[in-house]
Amino acid sequence: MERSKFIRYGKSLGLWQGSWIYDEPVPETLIRDDPVYIDLKNAYVPEIKNDNEPPLILPVSVFETVKLMDDYAAADMRHGDLSRSNLIDLYGLKDVSARCNAYDETRLMQNAGIMFEELRILSDAFSFYGPYKHLMRKMIDHLQSNTGEPFTDDLFNQAMANHPFMYGKNSTVHYLRGAFIKNIDWVRGIYPASKEKMLWQAVSHSTLPKFDHWTDRINGLGIAVHDTWATHITLQELVITKDKFVAKIQFRIQDHFGLDAVDIENPLFKELRMFRIWFVLQRWEHFGYHPFITELNFTKTIVGGRYDEV
Repeated sequence: MERSKFIRYGKSLGLWQGSWIYDEPVPETLIRDDPVYIDLKNAYVPEIKNDNEPPLILPVSVFETVKLMDDYAAADMRHGDLSRSNLIDLYGLKDVSARCNAYDETRLMQNAGIMFEELRILSDAFSFYGPYKHLMRKMIDHLQSNTGEPFTDDLFNQAMANHPFMYGKNSTVHYLRGAFIKNIDWVRGIYPASKEKMLWQAVSHSTLPKFDHWTDRINGLGIAVHDTWATHITLQELVITKDKFVAKIQFRIQDHFGLDAVDIENPLFKELRMFRIWFVLQRWEHFGYHPFITELNFTKTIVGGRYDEV
């Protein structure tokens, strides 16, 4: 008798009670009916790279401030627009010079010369240390020349390019270095054009260059160019060799050597005779000395590697 028939026959007679023969087989399934949760934050998603993606074409602008370059319409670029009554009634500038009556209209040229010399002497309190201390006096001379032409000096470029601020954890150079390491296509040895926005984002998270070190309060840089008005940053060159890269970044920075209402209404500035003299020389209708743009230009070289810590 066949085995299957034999088992059915035995079951019909009530044999083998409790035996495995009475157990129904459990069906197997390859489908899970319990929910499966995927951690999208930590899950590894392989990047799909396009081998035909073009490299970034250089040179390319990687950042520009909202404030404009060559902005002669800015409030701190106004000159000769206020009367004596405006200066005294609106800004409280009655006590201006310690050496002359600033508002004597019969001695305009003589008083201007006296006030500019006074301005130079008072500025020395903020510029008496280091190789850049004479720059403030040069800028006062330029203000007195009354041309309104932009001011440049190689020492300014050198000072900003080598400033300690350029090497800190919040610096633009530090953030750009991290962006290069993360976004370079190391296999193809290019920086993809689609990753251009990552450079802009990196700079926007950094602190832009400025003279804000404690030494700048006494070396003339802080008083001559403290914060800045406009900054343009350009990637001029990027060389990728195996697992290393060298990038050359050009900085163009502008500030305004002029005062606006916000400056003179600052209690600290108004307390200092230097700023009262400066404001009257610039804004009084009978003086009206032209403020000017200070421009800094320099290039920084950034070096990094594929496996460097970011």
